[in-house]
Amino acid sequence: MKKKLLLAIPILAIVIQFLPAPAKTNPPVDPARTLQAVMKPPAGVAGILERACADCHSNETRWPWYANVAPVSWPVRRHVEDGRKHVNFSEWLKPGDTNFTDWNTLEDICESVKSGEMPLAGYDWLHPEAKLTDADRQAVCAWVDQAFEGAK
Repeated sequence: MKKKLLLAIPILAIVIQFLPAPAKTNPPVDPARTLQAVMKPPAGVAGILERACADCHSNETRWPWYANVAPVSWPVRRHVEDGRKHVNFSEWLKPGDTNFTDWNTLEDICESVKSGEMPLAGYDWLHPEAKLTDADRQAVCAWVDQAFEGAK
C-alpha cells in the first residue's frame, strides 16, 4: 500500500500540470496610458509602486518560476488576474480617455498600503523587496494627497 501511494504522488504531480489554469500573460503596454505617464509620481514613489505592487498590478509582471508549477501556479496566476482587475498601472487611462478621473482608485491605493492590506499577507515572504516600511506607506499617501491637491 505504501509503495502504491509513493508511486501515486509523483504521477499526480505530473498529471495536474496539464489541468487548465488561468493564463500567464503580460498584455502589451501603451506607455501613454500608464500610471507613470498620467500621474507622474516622484521617483521614490514610482520605485515603491514598482517593487511592491507592479507584479500584480500591471501588465509587466515578472513571473516567478513557481508560476509554472501546478498547483502553486493556480493561485499565483489568479492573484495577478485579480490584481490587474482592481488596479492596473499599465492601463491607468482606459482606451479613449484623455484625462484621469478615477480618483477613488488613487485614494484606494493609499488606504490599502496604509492599512497593511497591500501587499497581500505572505507575498513578501517570497518577495522581501515588496515589504513596505512606514516611510514607504507615508510617501505613497503623501503623493496621493499631493495629486488630489493638484487636481483642484
